[in-house]
Amino acid sequence: IGNEGAKTSMEDQQSIIQYYEKDLREKMQADRLYPKNVTVEEMADMEWNNLLKLASLRNGGNQLPHDPIPTQFELLLFSSCPRAVAVLASYPRSGNSLMRTLYEHTTLRVTGSDMQGGLAKHDLVGEMAVTTNKVQFVKTHYPERRGTPPFQASRAVLLVRNPFDAIDSFFNLMMTGTHTTSISNDIREKTTQVWEEFVLKEIRVWKKFHLYWLNQDIPLLLIRYEDLIRRPDRVMERVIQFVLEIQRMGSFFGERIDRCIREQEEIERLGSYKPRSGGIGKAFSKYSSEILKELQDLEFIMLMERLGYGSLMRTPWEKWAEMSPLKDHGIEYLPSTSAPEGGNIVVLNKGELARGPKEQTNWRKIKVELGIVENKC
Repeated sequence: IGNEGAKTSMEDQQSIIQYYEKDLREKMQADRLYPKNVTVEEMADMEWNNLLKLASLRNGGNQLPHDPIPTQFELLLFSSCPRAVAVLASYPRSGNSLMRTLYEHTTLRVTGSDMQGGLAKHDLVGEMAVTTNKVQFVKTHYPERRGTPPFQASRAVLLVRNPFDAIDSFFNLMMTGTHTTSISNDIREKTTQVWEEFVLKEIRVWKKFHLYWLNQDIPLLLIRYEDLIRRPDRVMERVIQFVLEIQRMGSFFGERIDRCIREQEEIERLGSYKPRSGGIGKAFSKYSSEILKELQDLEFIMLMERLGYGSLMRTPWEKWAEMSPLKDHGIEYLPSTSAPEGGNIVVLNKGELARGPKEQTNWRKIKVELGIVENKC
């Protein structure tokens, strides 16, 4: 009788656990059904809370009642910021959209931008959102150009790319008018003089832009594009921790980063549009030896060293993809000890630009003179 009683007790206990797990699954499934007349923002908030519940169950070793929503179908939240926003500052064509997409997919928070570009149609919906009641992380190309309106930033992620690839990609953008198309070989030959004049002007803009941000007295995290596309998990861990001021990264964001990357076929397709074909250093062959010699003044050499590209010019471009990552996949600069309590701020979109009158290029005039039809480049 004793054995039968013990057996019955164990069966009852298992039955209770089964009922509990069933009730939990049903409750979690019910939570996924949206009530009538809810807003998209409310739906996104419900999805976020559901993710937190699943993470808590997973950490407790419990069976999950359902699989998470695939990352490409998750809704994003506009979210307020308790301080002046963090900015994602980059010279054009340095991986800004890729990082924004990774950040949004990982945190499910909309990133802002101080420009009304063509990226809204590529799923980056935060164009022109810069205020702290909407976003926490804002894209800017200032002082390469002036966005609108002026706004304050309390910290910055400076995303850099080697100048040879970045300037060539920017040239393609301005010649074709698209983020995804490269000019043909015929057009490249026609524009040899235009290209070389553009490079000599643009390297001045590239240097001024990066020196401006390196000289700001706010917390700054230096990230390289080349590290982002090779180790997006490690780089995004640094970025999220810095932007959200997280003292200790738990498992939640680590799992989110892993999912966002694992559920994509190729890291270079994580951006909000399919990028041009190419790779690290492939643009280097487009620079003549005369141009390369003219570029390498003392200021250029010292800046390349500060940005982690000190050995680049001594390395064949075919080996650039093997360059060592930055230490800890990012270099953090702290503000000076003289910074006021609460920290300094930077006011963006006010002041002198890196691109002055001597660095302007009349693209329309060039295309007309060369007989280039914009959509046939």
